[in-house]
Amino acid sequence: MTIRVLAVADSDSYLKWACATLDRLGPADEEGLDRSAVIVKTPIAPTTSQIAAAVAGSSVVRPAVLPVRDLAAQIRENTPDVVLIAATGPVAEVVARAIVAATGKRRPALVTGLPGMALPATPKGTGWRRWCDAFVVHSRLEIDAYRESFAAHGVAPDVPLAHLPFLEHMSASLGTEPVKRIIFAAQAKVPESRPDRVALLDRLARLADDEFEVIVKLRARKGERQTHNEAFPYDELWDAEHAQLGHRSDTLRFVDGPMAEWLQPGSALMTVSSTAAMESLALGLSTVIIDDFGVSAELLNAPFVGSGCVMHVADAAEAFRAGGPEPDPAWLEDNYLHTSESELPAAVRDLAARRETGTLTPLAEVKPWLLARYLRMTLQMYMPKFVYDVARRSNRSVRLLVDKEKQA
Repeated sequence: MTIRVLAVADSDSYLKWACATLDRLGPADEEGLDRSAVIVKTPIAPTTSQIAAAVAGSSVVRPAVLPVRDLAAQIRENTPDVVLIAATGPVAEVVARAIVAATGKRRPALVTGLPGMALPATPKGTGWRRWCDAFVVHSRLEIDAYRESFAAHGVAPDVPLAHLPFLEHMSASLGTEPVKRIIFAAQAKVPESRPDRVALLDRLARLADDEFEVIVKLRARKGERQTHNEAFPYDELWDAEHAQLGHRSDTLRFVDGPMAEWLQPGSALMTVSSTAAMESLALGLSTVIIDDFGVSAELLNAPFVGSGCVMHVADAAEAFRAGGPEPDPAWLEDNYLHTSESELPAAVRDLAARRETGTLTPLAEVKPWLLARYLRMTLQMYMPKFVYDVARRSNRSVRLLVDKEKQA
């Protein structure tokens, strides 16, 4: 039988992960496997350029952008065997419940996961995804962490171990040339404060004043939405602050597009905690995890403890000149660069077979994880934008009037 797998994404990073994960289910010409992807319409839906970057190198054709109502109707008419819901928590839950409502007992198997390094396993992350039949993990340490986190909610989905999709085709073959350029992989959430981000730009510029070319690889350009909101984009901060910091405007170069274009021989990578670090390590390139602002779960860099790659920006130049830092092999095996075969293709076949025979575990009636947030997201996804905006402003006005009345 042909297994039909549909990926549903809501943002740039989830779309990239979804397309790459579909590709990793088997060869592009494999018989008996039909793969496709769509984007559900939300306020963080990727722009045209972000979509192009996300699907670059993938066998997935340009995905359509559909409102959740149209998506549910399409799934009802052409029920896939497996749906990979690649979306932020509240959106994922809205999509999952819409699929189940549209398909009933003939529902597809529901698979989900997180795009990139996903430790720690938080109650919120699993709470939004309690409905899944399978949750994809990418490292050995994630297996027990997510089983325990789901168990705390009273559910036990399958937890297949896969590879971070963009690592599977890589081999350690690019790290022999001396470092000439440093790629800084930017993130929307860390470090969070404006002073920390300005300080980081200043320290990167000081490396550029040495013998290195420094490139800041952005996730998005000005005005483009991302999976996570970025309060202080690096390119905007640089425009505003470089002169006061004492640097020329061209000291740092800002780029976007696929990371693979920049991880080339003679390059090194620096980041606070981006998954791009694993891409760099897989290629054998010098890689530094910045600890100038600490190491913690909040900074998303705690998983790198023990990697041998954590250091201050100021120490990176010497490390690069010496050909390092040298990552710890045991850490790599436990953390995303494991050598075992992916369990995901077999898990997808098993889920499709269980759907065909009607033996999928019935989904319990799961209440929304955070009701107020769920309702807000539902309204946002089902209502036309202008209607939602009017309703939100009206609701805010009513709350203000009530507050004033209480104070009177």
